[in-house]
Parts: sequence; structure tokens; C-alpha cells
Amino acid sequence: MSKNILITAGGTVEPIDRVRSITNKGTGRLGSLVADSLADNDEVGKIFYIHAVNSFLPATNKSVNISIESTDDLEREVKRLCAGEKIDAVVHSMAVSDYSVRAVLPIEDIAGKNLSSEELIELFDCCNIQKAHNKLPSSLKSPLILLEQTPKILPMFRKLLPEAMIIGFKLLDNVSHEELIDTAHRLLISNGCDYILANDYVSVESGRHEGFLIDREKTEKRSIGKQRIADMIAKAIINGGTV
Repeated sequence: MSKNILITAGGTVEPIDRVRSITNKGTGRLGSLVADSLADNDEVGKIFYIHAVNSFLPATNKSVNISIESTDDLEREVKRLCAGEKIDAVVHSMAVSDYSVRAVLPIEDIAGKNLSSEELIELFDCCNIQKAHNKLPSSLKSPLILLEQTPKILPMFRKLLPEAMIIGFKLLDNVSHEELIDTAHRLLISNGCDYILANDYVSVESGRHEGFLIDREKTEKRSIGKQRIADMIAKAIINGGTV
């Protein structure tokens, strides 16, 4: 029986208004390579590829490409696919924003006011100018933006797909190898993953992308270069956990 794979890739976009947004540097390049590496195997059926706008896309015709923008969009599509399709493995490589915009307020509205955090949030919510404009006026000299945490997508997969192989990603920046592996393993355990791909942004930015695939026993498998990392992830899925 063929395996269906769900891959998320790219970076989410959280709107400030209709023309401005908060995003990140996720390109979807590694996710697209994982899709193509998986597609080379006859055991793979469909690849559901949820991707950010302008991210890299797989070359394979096995890929069903689904474009999203915000974290809310991603959550909706993940739940729809997991409910309606047979999914055997998940590769959650998307760089999901930790925050979305809750409200925007002119700085003048709080000038001279001694407000508690609760009072400040209430003021943001009741005087939110984001709702009054499709595009915030350029005349705003110092708009204040209140952020709130977005839903965590990774822990949803184990609840929605109790039998699937789940591979998450963890990116840190300029940390020791020990901290990188320890942090990735904690993420794996707390989210019920089978693997976490741990990488440090220093190696990504340098062009020498170094990735470590961590399992539940904290065993690590190392690959250098996006294509080799993609092949390593694909191999784990096809071989049912053996890298």
C-alpha cells in the first residue's frame, strides 16, 4: 500500500494590514527537496504540500500543492487534510510565526498614561485602528503593535494522526551542539514526534547547512547540505524509522 505524506514548507505571513505583514526567512527549499526525494520512491503515493506564498515548490507531479499565508490558514488546512485524507507521515518544516498581530494603536493614545498591562491590552482592543483601515495611514509616526501567540501546529499532528510518523524541525541560532540537541529532543518528547531535524541558523546562513536528525533515544544522524538532509529524512520515512 502506498504512503501518503504531508509536508509543510516556507514561512507564514501574519498581516499587519492589507499590504504590510510580519514574516520570516523560511523559503521552503528544504521542504521541496524532501518532497522530490520521497517522490522518487514507488512506495510514495500522494504528497500533500502545504506551502507559503512564494516558497519553493516540488518538481514532482505527485505533489498536491496547497498555498497558505497565515498560521490560521495553516491550521485550517492541516485539520482539513488530516480529517479527509489517509496520511502516513508528516514533515513539518514550515517556519511558523510565533506571533500574529492582535491590534495597532497610535503611540499618542498612551502618552502620559500610567497603565497596567491589563489596562494597556484593554486599550489596544477597544481602540484598535487596524480594524478601521485596509491600509494603515503612512502618517502614523510611531504605531504600536500588540502581538499575541499563534497556535502551536506541531503538537496537533500527533492528536490528529496517532499512527503517523511525525518529523518536526527545530532551528536555533548560534548555540552549542549540546544545547541544540537537548532542545530538539525536548521538543520531540513534548510533542509526540518520532524525529526532530535540528539545525543552527549559523550553518544555514553560511550555505553549509548542517542538519541532525534526532530520534526518541536521542540518537543523532548528521548530514550536510540541503539535498543530503532531504534524502536522510526521506529515507527515515520510507524505511519506517531506519535512517
